[in-house]
Amino acid sequence: MPDPRHLPCLPESAASSLAWREARHWTQRRRLEHLIRRRFAEEHGADLRQLLPRLFGLWQGDRAQAAVGVRGAASGPLFQERYLDVSAECLLAERFARPVARHQVAEIGNLASRRPGMQRMLFLRLVDQLGREGIGWLLFTATPEVANGIRRLGLALEPVMAADPARLGDDQADWGRYYERRPWVMAGDLARAHRELAERGLLPSTPPCATEVGHAHLA
Repeated sequence: MPDPRHLPCLPESAASSLAWREARHWTQRRRLEHLIRRRFAEEHGADLRQLLPRLFGLWQGDRAQAAVGVRGAASGPLFQERYLDVSAECLLAERFARPVARHQVAEIGNLASRRPGMQRMLFLRLVDQLGREGIGWLLFTATPEVANGIRRLGLALEPVMAADPARLGDDQADWGRYYERRPWVMAGDLARAHRELAERGLLPSTPPCATEVGHAHLA
């Protein structure tokens, strides 16, 4: 996937032409899958056979411009749990020192985009979507560059452990050179991020306040 070191913003005219939506039928899913697989093949020499069950995208008409996948922990085992020695909710409860219910946890992955500048909008839409669905906690694997980009949006991340490809068994071969980038399993307090981004007016469901508009012009 591209390295959003600074998560640059799209020009306003380009961003306004993009629609956020989940793939609801097979043609939409096929287009998102094609984008994800193509970008991972180009960036990492990866050949991803299985993608996350829910795929969301930024669309320009019928053309997918960016994609991200989601799996709720309530639906079954998470891919991230292959790296862990305990369940996702137990890990999060220990790391953040508060009770965590499994239905509040989701993992994200399969991040891909056609051009730089889309990651920021993609993450803001995703935080808004999952926050409104009642998801409070995230787990995902990220390279240091991607993790730093997400932090700049205000999502407080807790490094869990280096993602060990040996935990994947034979599936390790599907990921090409990805693990050469030294990805880590990361945990995030999504409820806090949703609240803080909403207060700043950065989420699609909340209007920007005057101070945030000023900051946007200065950035």
